[in-house]
Amino acid sequence: MSRIDQALRIREVASGAAAPETGTNQSRGSSSLNQYPNEEPDRHPLEEPASPDSFESAQPFRPASTSRRTATRRAKLPNSADIQARLVTGALSTVSLEQYRRLAAVLHEDQVQRQLKTVMITSALPQEGKTLTLVNLALTLSESYARRVLVIDADLRWPGLHTVLDIPNDRGLSEALRDGRHELPFVEVSSRLSVLTAGKPGPTPLAGLTSSRMGEVIEECAARFDWVLIDTSPVGVLPDAQVLARLVGAVILVIGAGSTPAAAVERAVAELGGPDSIIGTVLNRVEEGRIPDADYYGQYGSSRDGR
Repeated sequence: MSRIDQALRIREVASGAAAPETGTNQSRGSSSLNQYPNEEPDRHPLEEPASPDSFESAQPFRPASTSRRTATRRAKLPNSADIQARLVTGALSTVSLEQYRRLAAVLHEDQVQRQLKTVMITSALPQEGKTLTLVNLALTLSESYARRVLVIDADLRWPGLHTVLDIPNDRGLSEALRDGRHELPFVEVSSRLSVLTAGKPGPTPLAGLTSSRMGEVIEECAARFDWVLIDTSPVGVLPDAQVLARLVGAVILVIGAGSTPAAAVERAVAELGGPDSIIGTVLNRVEEGRIPDADYYGQYGSSRDGR
C-alpha cells in the first residue's frame, strides 16, 4: 500500500465511514425505537489528502467508547442490620458465604479459560432473590478475587438494585440509553465495586434494551471493568431477559427453593436459549439443614473466623 493510499485509509477510518456497525437488533421494528438517537456514525466526504509530512504523525483511530466520559459518584454499602445480615461482607452465614465462593470460583475459572466478562443474572419468576444474589456475587468477586466489578440494573420496569444498596437512582442506564451522548453515571460503593442503576424509567423500556446503544454500553463497561454483572427482569414475565441474553457471555438462573414450579424453570431455560447458554443455576432460600456438609462449613467458619 502506498503512503497516499495509507493516508486516505487513515482519514476514511477517522471520519467514521468504515467504522463497524454495533447494532444487534437492527431488524426489529423501528417504530418503538424512534425516541432513541440515530446511532449510525457521521459520514463526511473525504478531505483533500494531507501533505506526506503529516502521515507519520497521524494518530490511530480510537473508538468513541474508549473516550466517553463517565460521571462517577461515591456511596457506601448500607450499614443497616437488615441488609448486613444478607450480605457476604456482613453477617451472612458461613454456609451461604461458602456457596457464593463456589459460584465465584466457577466464574473465575470460566474467565481464565474463555475470557468471560459479562454475566446476566435472572430468575424464572419474580421475588426469587436474583438481585441480592447478584450483589453478593459481585462482592465476592471484588473482595475474594480482587477484581473490579460493575453491576448494572437492567430491570428498567421494576428496578431494585438501588434499594438493596441504598444508593441514588435519579439517573442511570435509562438515561444512557435515551441519550447516546449521556455520561455513564456510575456509583462507586468501594474501590473495586461500582454500580450503574436503572435510572428513571422511560415509556418504552424494551426499546432501549433492543437498541444498538445497549450493546455499546455493555462493551464499554466490559472494557473498563474485570466483571460486568447485569440484573434483569424475570424470564417468565417479560421478554427483556431474552433480549439481553444475546448480549452477554453467560447467564445465571436463580430459582426459589420450594416456590418455583418445575415447568416455570424448564420454560425459562428454553426461552434463554437452552441449557448450553446457562453457566449455572442458584437454588435460593434453601434451609441450611438440607445443604450437604452444612455442619462442617459452620464448624470450619467458627474455628477460622472466631464466630
